[in-house]
Amino acid sequence: MFDAFEAAFGSGHDHDPDGMDVLYMSAALGLARKIQDRTWPNPPVGAVVVKDGQVVGRGAHMGPGKPHAEPVALAEAGDQARGATLYVTLEPCNHIGRTPPCTEAVLKAGIARVVIGMRDPNPAVKGGGVRLLREHGLDVEIGVLAHACLALVWPFVATDNFARPYVELKTATSLDGRFAPAADLRHPDQAFYLTGDAARFDVHRRRRWMDLVLVGEGTVRADRPRLDGRLAAEDHDIPQAEPVAGYVDTDLSWRGGFDRDSYLVFAGEKARDGDGAVAIKKDGGQIIFCREKDGHVDPAALLEQAHAMGLHTIMLEGGPQLAGAFLHAQLVDRWVRYMAPVVLGRGVGWPEIPGFQPDRGLSLTGVEALEKDLFTIHDRKNFELILERVST
Repeated sequence: MFDAFEAAFGSGHDHDPDGMDVLYMSAALGLARKIQDRTWPNPPVGAVVVKDGQVVGRGAHMGPGKPHAEPVALAEAGDQARGATLYVTLEPCNHIGRTPPCTEAVLKAGIARVVIGMRDPNPAVKGGGVRLLREHGLDVEIGVLAHACLALVWPFVATDNFARPYVELKTATSLDGRFAPAADLRHPDQAFYLTGDAARFDVHRRRRWMDLVLVGEGTVRADRPRLDGRLAAEDHDIPQAEPVAGYVDTDLSWRGGFDRDSYLVFAGEKARDGDGAVAIKKDGGQIIFCREKDGHVDPAALLEQAHAMGLHTIMLEGGPQLAGAFLHAQLVDRWVRYMAPVVLGRGVGWPEIPGFQPDRGLSLTGVEALEKDLFTIHDRKNFELILERVST
């Protein structure tokens, strides 16, 4: 999912001198990513079974209520699983949920060795799957490609198993913090892009992991965005389903439509009595009313409504007003920032909010160049500390 820094963080492993564990774990990660739809609220997981240097079983989890990756891979391997090695991106579960424990299937299949990308991040589990497998004499290795495995399930980890929706904020700015040029410097009917093709492609890949992509009313007016993942349509290592699109319009003042057949509009409670809803519903929009705070849709209320609708991952795009509101409320779990090597001098900047510090409470996870643009990731939870915990 979030694979921008995999190369930078390295992929080697001290106990894998010939690199075969990395090779097969990479194959398991590929299976976890190559899915039709997002698996939320379950984490995406991939598994492969290897016998005598050959992959004899493959599996991926496809969503709640469906078999986990391990039993799918073991079923394909059949009798060849006996004495083989199982590679799995996430520690096999050792509890009964919608499906039986995966550790039970592993033991029954006769697997000799298990290579795990990362431990279960839930502190309540405390390595129960690993402990049971070792108690039964299996050789268990932990931490192969742990960074990539943790990045894949980060929304699940960052929200404590989706206690609320995961919020990823995307911003694209100039070096002087401008989101767009002044109105007199841009064409009113055309989208304006500060960043280059590589950055836009990365955004479209990220959208495919999101249940909802959300912008503000001002962005809808200015850019007429589609908020889909069309630029990444040919990629097969991301979910193929498109996200839901939506925007925030407290008073339902925008009635100019949206470039999607169906979409969501988050409005304030006071707009219930207005006449703005008619055009939106006729255009295919569904309106979700939220309580207001300081004259705007309350970000916390928006997340409550999204959670009730079964929306687990949200990407915030659009202008500084929406970004500032969620950052100020400390409801952003990950902030992905694309900075173009230009200085605009004047234009759209951050809103004036008393005491507002955009990166307050966030830690820097990584920095990378995407062609000419600078790309950084900031996380609410410390990625490196959690990585250390789940990889040993």
